[in-house]
Amino acid sequence: MKTLVLDAFSGISGDMFLGALFDLGLSQTDFETELKKLPVTGYHLTVTPSSRSSIQGTDFDVILDDHQVKDNGITEHGHHHGRSFATIKQLIAQSTLTPAVKRRATALFEQVAIAEGHVHHKSLEDVHFHEVGAIDSIVDMVGAAIALELMGIDRVIVNNLADGSGTIKIAHGTVPVPVPAVMQMRIGTAIPIHQRFDAHTELITPTGMAIVKCCATAFDTTSDGVIERTGYGFGKRETSSLNALRATLVNSQLSQQTVNQEQDHVTLLATNLDDITGQQLADTIAGLLDRGAKDAWSEPIVMKKGRPAYKLCCLITPQQQAAIVTYLLTTTPAIGIRYHHVHRAIMNRQIKLVTTSYGPIHVKYLRYHNTTKRTLEHDDLRQLATTHQLTMADLQAKILNELTTMEQKG
Repeated sequence: MKTLVLDAFSGISGDMFLGALFDLGLSQTDFETELKKLPVTGYHLTVTPSSRSSIQGTDFDVILDDHQVKDNGITEHGHHHGRSFATIKQLIAQSTLTPAVKRRATALFEQVAIAEGHVHHKSLEDVHFHEVGAIDSIVDMVGAAIALELMGIDRVIVNNLADGSGTIKIAHGTVPVPVPAVMQMRIGTAIPIHQRFDAHTELITPTGMAIVKCCATAFDTTSDGVIERTGYGFGKRETSSLNALRATLVNSQLSQQTVNQEQDHVTLLATNLDDITGQQLADTIAGLLDRGAKDAWSEPIVMKKGRPAYKLCCLITPQQQAAIVTYLLTTTPAIGIRYHHVHRAIMNRQIKLVTTSYGPIHVKYLRYHNTTKRTLEHDDLRQLATTHQLTMADLQAKILNELTTMEQKG
């Protein structure tokens, strides 16, 4: 499971969100290829590495063509008041974007449209709005949905979400911060937002609030797993401190972690299931691993009255017990979970990306006292075997021999 953790200490906007994801490694080529599936023209994108307060990050911007007017509600067709929600929804529906991107992008616009409709006393389908109707905001919201899919993000955590104070000028005049649309989107939610009285400006835009409300699954919490990368997306407004959104990509697959100990304490959970299908069992095991289980497996057993069944087991940390038990009782037919705490002798583990003549591959180096082992990442090996039209066994032998030669040469 890949988790995107957003540290929104200086708020969030569409351009900050996309800037942060580009800084994490989102491919601009792939992004623009997907974005072209939306029938909107008259713009180009800039993705620029830059530095603020001696911190390296990325500026993302949508540059309108010369005949466009940005942020004043005039579209490329010269109409005022931007586009209606109905028009935007139709643009998305008629595009060749993936179904998942269409659903998320439409949901983002719907959140803002509902809020704007309430503020201006208009029906949802008839809402016309300046900022959100502008091309750059369409790109921001559809782009956010595209970026999350391209990066394979499974969940989003938002921490330290902050907004500014004072007033700000928008298309409708001078309004207080939080701006009316953002304030309306907060109604009925328990999203934790603290107000920064040192920042006399808007920090959370309607687009940013829509991303938080539609995409975030947790707030002010940590995520177990391996931190793969971190990046910064810069905002455009001047604030009293660093105006950036920090994004961290966390992978909960524990097999990718470095381990520097030779024993640990874990909890073994087990439950017997005689009314679960093979597909459900496979999905449950995958779900356990996604949630940070150290291992998960099933064993065929025979229960009372001779019924064939499965014993579902997993190894977790003691701290994960409550959450994993709830997951199993919620998603499987289990009505009880057995558990006991066990000690393990484990090998130290370090993962390195090694360049070979067949291509880069992750190698796992294992050590326990004087015993050492070396294994190749299965997915990498399979991909390289396909590329070079070799069996996995043959390629594994060749790469291991090559690694031995490299190590002997120092």
